[in-house]
Amino acid sequence: MTTPVINPDATVIPDKAEVWIALKSDVTNIADMIPESVDADLAELGWEFVGLVDAEKGIPLEPSGEVKEYDGFGHPRFRVKFKKGKLNTGFTALEWNSVTRKVVLPGSAPNKIGAPKDVQIYVLYRFVDEDRGVCWPSLRPGLAELTAHGGIIDGELSWAEITVHHSTDAAGDVFEVVDASSDDVAKTFTIANDVTAYTATVSGQTTASITTKTATALQTALRLLSTVQALPDPGVTVAGPSGGPLVATFTGPVSGVSATGTGGTVTVA
Repeated sequence: MTTPVINPDATVIPDKAEVWIALKSDVTNIADMIPESVDADLAELGWEFVGLVDAEKGIPLEPSGEVKEYDGFGHPRFRVKFKKGKLNTGFTALEWNSVTRKVVLPGSAPNKIGAPKDVQIYVLYRFVDEDRGVCWPSLRPGLAELTAHGGIIDGELSWAEITVHHSTDAAGDVFEVVDASSDDVAKTFTIANDVTAYTATVSGQTTASITTKTATALQTALRLLSTVQALPDPGVTVAGPSGGPLVATFTGPVSGVSATGTGGTVTVA
């Protein structure tokens, strides 16, 4: 039996988080506003920064749906199905600025306060855990509901609690995940049985001869290339059975990935 591997680095303990929004009426094509990297200039893409948010409440995620139980054949709950899955997220804004006024009791004009109304927004959450950043831009607009307000109290901080009621796209997705792996490139090396040795070329740099058809051998050879070393650590990770096919995942854009075999062919796709 394989012993499960515990990886504490796979846990997420955000050190900070940001909330950005865009009114549905201001968005022509959300695909144009999805950042290519975590460090992208979100304002340049058309997102508006909400400002200070309540760090203790953070960004709550509220999944829900209907659980349907079926009795039969003399057994209670012999089958259970789940349907109408929903996801709400939210944030508690602590600033009264030009962005929050668009979703917190917006009036007929910027200098007006109105009653709660239907405000549809796209939302993007960006959070950082140590040196790892992640962006979640929503794929479809959702209703921004003002669910609570701290009011105006002498000597107290005013706050506005927003719940975003998300709808899914055709694939049933709510957010796109943009992180350090978003620009990863995966290449599959298929090694013919009669290959006795081979070399691999990445972005113009070629490895020394590789005589073992294992993931470790290919990974070691690739990591010695200056073009791979220039990528974010670890540069490349190779997985697959001895003899192949071997999948090399590069941690950034690469070009011209190919291989040349001795005694047979090695294809890269």
